[in-house]
Amino acid sequence: MFTEMKSRYLILFSILGVIATALIFTLIGADTVTMEIAVQLAFYIVVPYFFFHYYWTQNPDWSFSEVITTKGVKTWLPGIAGMVLVSIAFSLTMFWLQLAILYPVFPWFAELLLEPGEMPGGLGYELFMLLTLVVLAPVVEEFVFRGVFLTRFAAKTSMWGGILLSSLLFGLLHLDFVGSFLFGIIASLLYLRTGNLLLPILFHMFNNALAALSVYVPIGWFAAIDWFLVSSTADIQSKALANVIVLIISALLTAWIIYRLAKGLGEKMAERTRDVPVADQDFR
Repeated sequence: MFTEMKSRYLILFSILGVIATALIFTLIGADTVTMEIAVQLAFYIVVPYFFFHYYWTQNPDWSFSEVITTKGVKTWLPGIAGMVLVSIAFSLTMFWLQLAILYPVFPWFAELLLEPGEMPGGLGYELFMLLTLVVLAPVVEEFVFRGVFLTRFAAKTSMWGGILLSSLLFGLLHLDFVGSFLFGIIASLLYLRTGNLLLPILFHMFNNALAALSVYVPIGWFAAIDWFLVSSTADIQSKALANVIVLIISALLTAWIIYRLAKGLGEKMAERTRDVPVADQDFR
C-alpha cells in the first residue's frame, strides 16, 4: 500500500502544516506552550491524518492488517528489549563524545546541553508531551519513515537505498543524529524482515519510554549506570574511560544487531515479491 503514497507530498504538507500553524498562532498572540502544543498536533495528528485518510479513501480495500499484526510479536519482545538497551547505551555514550569534543572549544554550549530540561507548562502540558513522546511519535513516525519513506525510496533506488535515505531523514529530525540514524536502520530492518510495522513501533515506544523515564525520575535512581552517565562537565573527563568502553561495546553490539537483521534479507525480500502480484509489490 505504501508504494502508492507520494513521499514528496508528505514532506511538503508537513512543512507547510507546521509553518501555517506557527504563523496562525503567532498572529493570534498565543503563548509558547500553546504554540508548541499546536505545532505538535499539526505535525503528529492533523497532517498525517489527512495524508493517510486521502489514500485510504481512494483504496477502500486496504487494511491495517497488511502492515500491522500481533502474530509472532511475542517472540520478538525479548530481542526488542535488548535492542533498546543497546540503543540507549550507544546514544548516551555518543552524547558524552559530543560533549568531549565541544567542551574544550565551546564550554558554554556543553554546559547548556547538560542543563536539566524544564517543562514550561503545567500538568496538562506534561501529560500531553508524555503522550506524544511515548505513543504518538512512535506510531506516526514509523508509519511515515518506515512505511512511506522506506517503501518509496526502496522502490526508486534499492532496498539499502531506502533504508539509508529514510534513516538519514529520521536522523536529521532528531538531536542525536548518529544514534537516531542507526536506530532508523534497525527499525527499517525489523520492518523489512517481518513485514510487520508493529515491531518497529514497539521498538520506538520502548526506547522513548526509557527516555521519558530519565526526565521524570531523579538522576540518583540511575545508580546502575551512574558509573558512565554524564550529568556535569566534571564527568566529561572523570568518566571518559567508562564511556569509551561502553561506546565500543554498544557500537559492536549495534553492528552485530544490524548484521543479524540484514543477514539473508535480500533473498527473503526477493521471495516475498515473487509471491505477490506485480501491481501489489512494495519493493523492486
